[in-house]
Amino acid sequence: MDRLEPPVSLIGRSDDKAWLTSLFRAAAEGHGTAGVVRGDAGVGKTFLISSVLAEYPQLPMTLIAGVEAEADLPYAALQRMILTHRAALDDLTEAQRSALLVACGLASGPPASKSLVGLGLLNLLARVSEEAPFACFIDDAQWVDRESLDAFAFVARRILAERLVVLFAVRSNDAEPTPLDDLPARTLAGLNRADALTLLETSSSQALDPRVADQIVDATGGNPLALVDLLTDLTERQLRGEELLPEPVPLGKHLEAHYLRQGRQLPQETQMWLLAAAIEPEGNLEAITAASDALGLQDNASRAAELAGLVRVDSTVTFRHPLVRSAIYNGSPSHDTRAMHLHLAHAAERRGDTYRWVTHRAAATIGPDDEVADALEEAADMATKRGGYMSRTNLLVRSAALTSAQTVKNLRLLAAGESAIAAGAPAQAGALLRTLDPDGLDDLARGRLFMARCDLDTLAPVPGPIYAHRPQRLLVAARLFRSTAPARAKQAIASAYWALVQADDMVQGTSSREVAEEARRICETAPGTDLPTQALIALSTLVLEGPAAAASLVRATIDQATAPGIPDEDILQSFISVAYAACLFRDPESSEAVLQRAEHAARNLGATLVLCRILLLGAYLNMRQGRIREGSERLNSAAEIISFMGLPKVWAAMVTSLPVLRGWLGDESITREDEVSAEARAYGYGLSGSSRLIGTLLLRASEGRYVEAWNAGRQIRHDDPFFTGALYLPDLVECAARAGDHQSANDLLLRLREESHHSKSKWAEGLEERSMTHLDDDTPAPHFERALELLTGPALEMDAARTHLLYGEWLRRRRRRTEAAAHLFDGFEIFQRLGAPGWSARARRELAALGETLGHNKQTLAATLTPQELSVARLAAAGNTNADIAAELFLSSHTVDYHLRKVFRKLGVTSRRQLHKINLD
Repeated sequence: MDRLEPPVSLIGRSDDKAWLTSLFRAAAEGHGTAGVVRGDAGVGKTFLISSVLAEYPQLPMTLIAGVEAEADLPYAALQRMILTHRAALDDLTEAQRSALLVACGLASGPPASKSLVGLGLLNLLARVSEEAPFACFIDDAQWVDRESLDAFAFVARRILAERLVVLFAVRSNDAEPTPLDDLPARTLAGLNRADALTLLETSSSQALDPRVADQIVDATGGNPLALVDLLTDLTERQLRGEELLPEPVPLGKHLEAHYLRQGRQLPQETQMWLLAAAIEPEGNLEAITAASDALGLQDNASRAAELAGLVRVDSTVTFRHPLVRSAIYNGSPSHDTRAMHLHLAHAAERRGDTYRWVTHRAAATIGPDDEVADALEEAADMATKRGGYMSRTNLLVRSAALTSAQTVKNLRLLAAGESAIAAGAPAQAGALLRTLDPDGLDDLARGRLFMARCDLDTLAPVPGPIYAHRPQRLLVAARLFRSTAPARAKQAIASAYWALVQADDMVQGTSSREVAEEARRICETAPGTDLPTQALIALSTLVLEGPAAAASLVRATIDQATAPGIPDEDILQSFISVAYAACLFRDPESSEAVLQRAEHAARNLGATLVLCRILLLGAYLNMRQGRIREGSERLNSAAEIISFMGLPKVWAAMVTSLPVLRGWLGDESITREDEVSAEARAYGYGLSGSSRLIGTLLLRASEGRYVEAWNAGRQIRHDDPFFTGALYLPDLVECAARAGDHQSANDLLLRLREESHHSKSKWAEGLEERSMTHLDDDTPAPHFERALELLTGPALEMDAARTHLLYGEWLRRRRRRTEAAAHLFDGFEIFQRLGAPGWSARARRELAALGETLGHNKQTLAATLTPQELSVARLAAAGNTNADIAAELFLSSHTVDYHLRKVFRKLGVTSRRQLHKINLD
């Protein structure tokens, strides 16, 4: 954890140094920054960063160096950070403090979500950087355990108003995605020829033959560590050019072999001591000494390695370079390595370190050993209690390798695959799940395998319509669970309903009716009064028997879902069924109430992936109501979560774009299939395609170009309650009727009337009344008046505005100018406030036709705020503290304060109380 002090000055790297310096200056000025320095081993990543840090001697910093052998120990690196700054924990909320302590194994309790751990670390470092700018340097990040790296990356993406700079040094590896991929980065190549020659000259104690120097630079590719090390490896005669250099020069890909050769030149006792040090991941001198004693090594066995500069020994053992450790470990005979692991296992057992005992014991074992395999599985369970899913995965894989019974081996591999999915490691999960043959599993395990493969599809999309097949695959899993694990079956069928929403009209192999029939069978097999069961019964009845049979059931589940005391787990399993059923009944208030209750539960439990689904469904329903800002905020929040989870960018773009938003915003690009839409279609993500058609319909309708609107509308399927078109029947009626297709408009209106009759929803009844005006051009006024009576309240403003517009247009054609102007002004004002430029432009044109003039578009004060600022302002106006807002939006309290100061300045207020007086909608 000490400050790094480079022994010599930095040569070259002027551009890279300037980039790092800009990060430090920004942090000093109160603008938090982060950066990643990438490059091959030995290219000078650590030296570059430490050289720049050395120019800021007064800058407090913490160094966390990744250790290869700790990569499978969850939150190992984070634990070192927490222990260094434990005093600052007292300033965190209880939830965040507990999350950090439990994750690091410093307290007992239920494991916290990755997002809560990340939020705790963010606020911890914000507190540390309050008094002075602070630097956090994560070196050798490729060997930091995944859980800690996720937490540090979470902080790096969210620092804004903190005097904090977070730097990562990581080896280049384009094959595997990491949580650092979206951070600002510099990739270091080898030094240019001039700088490489300068480094050789300044590092050599004797004159170099120019031709030899050129050969060395060419052979090393300018790698600084290789350049310097080779000077000590070559003879004086070779350096003077009197002897030929070895061919090939032992560098580049052979750098590790170079270190191994150095180690093998040492005495045998020292080599054995080095092996013990290489195997002990924490450099624990006590453990290394115990293993050395067991081997009968002399007390001074480490001396030759120290003199050679390979290690430094004080309270712990530190290798000169990570490749030294790798070379010693990987280059030693396997027999010696296993024997050393066994000695270190005995040492760990004596000091009571169960985790290290079992990992060393496993590494020392050849062939099946069920006792060790069982111990590894127990260690995996211990890792899960700390939220260490990557560690759990690795331990279960080792356990499976040592398991003799094939059935038990399969279950452990399946559990490892599930854990890898939870850890966000799709490549490893896929490899594990492909080893399993469904025919060799029982129904319960086979169902788990199908579920895992469905989850894997969202983490690592493969070419083909995977989303189109997800409902069917989840249905198969539910059937396998039905008799042996009905609770899992209900979870699978609830997930199948969400998959139907995503697949939309591209669904293949099943239908909403088939899913509903299976849901009913499952609930008959395992009846209950709990919310998950009742929600499935209500939604399935709605799909199978229609709104008349389902109305009372849906209302009962809404009441149950919003009642005090409902368990968080129950609401998270049921929110899709309840909220979607309420949406089909056109009951937006109930849908919103259920989603807000579910969001609260997800945040309480740290259920990050479920929270993402809640936000996406909420945005989907917001867009149906024309609540553009609320939907956009939810999409932005979901995108933040997806970014944090490290899910593929193609998947993130598909699920968070929701093209209908562009239709509301008057964006002409909605009419053309873009790259994201094409990707969505290829993957069977039907919601994107339907949303694009609906966005096109809304755009053209806002312009009054109804023939073009209906050309898009007639392509939208609405014959299934889980097709997006089923929610947009009033818009389809309007476009069909105004385009002259009265037969289609009448057919659609009949369906809408049936829904309205049974839903008892003022929104549904108001939309029915407005829809009737399109087919009754002689006496529509009573329908308009009745629609406006019903379409009241914040959730229905867009439909109220559209009704005012249509009524005003009809009145203008009847030359009732004063009445027309009043309705058109009302519609125009609402469109302006909601941020629907196409619709407000249409109202403006109608008013101009009446001779009414309007000033230039004036944005509301709230419209001047960024989405992040608007979210902060709304939460502050609702009485939330900075800490509450920070937890809600995954920010630090400092960043919340930064946004609030900007909000106050833009809105011209000086206190939170004054925010109540400003329209923030």
